[in-house]
Amino acid sequence: MKKLLPNWLKFPFWYIFKSSQRKLGTKSVYLDLLGIFRFFLVQTLPYRKSTKLSICVGNLNRNAMILNYLLPSLNKLDYKENIELVLVDFGSDNFKQLKETIEGQWTGKLNIISLKEPFTRSRAINVAVAAASEELLFITDADFSLPKNLIEHCYRYTLFNSIWFPIVFYLYKDKPERFGEGNGEWMQWGGKGILSIKRSKFLEMNGLSEKYKSWGGEDEEFWFRCHQNGEVVIRSRCRELLHHWHPSFNPKYNNL
Repeated sequence: MKKLLPNWLKFPFWYIFKSSQRKLGTKSVYLDLLGIFRFFLVQTLPYRKSTKLSICVGNLNRNAMILNYLLPSLNKLDYKENIELVLVDFGSDNFKQLKETIEGQWTGKLNIISLKEPFTRSRAINVAVAAASEELLFITDADFSLPKNLIEHCYRYTLFNSIWFPIVFYLYKDKPERFGEGNGEWMQWGGKGILSIKRSKFLEMNGLSEKYKSWGGEDEEFWFRCHQNGEVVIRSRCRELLHHWHPSFNPKYNNL
């Protein structure tokens, strides 16, 4: 039956009846409907230009991704004087050069932390959040380009203590590095490790679970916990939030 449905219908049906939070039962449908209502509501509210944001990133040998994609997109952000970059590095090769390049190019607030311990994404993000100066957070990975109006998105979609899990655009290999038909696909089913949340809310929920020692798992667990705790989640597509292609150890991304 589902093979007969067009793609634009598959995701809504999956989201309502089969997505991961449905393990809690259909009661979580109410939270999702509330999230959809808030998504449209916050579009009508004025943006507060004094908003400040901390962007939290972990790194282990993704220096090229940071310098080629993340850093250039950071330098194009609106209101970057109100934005702090918190980077937690786990002993990357050429870390000194990476640090010096970021310090030389990024004009916003900067906090680079170097840890001498095995890398886990959950540990990286938890340390970054603990060190962040601002209440409003955007948690991302090193292999992303960020939208120019990121801070406005984060402000709007975390109003009333909502949590924003954007649907990101995953680029294909050897395709133009921009949103467009044939260049990639929406990661509607995954990508839940990229989010915006209030720092106090993240700490109240005890952050990402550090029981996950390999890449992945911590994002789905946190997503599930948000619904379990009765948090309102906003899930929306963001065309300029681009995940850049790289080899992956996760078999579910082989087709990308």
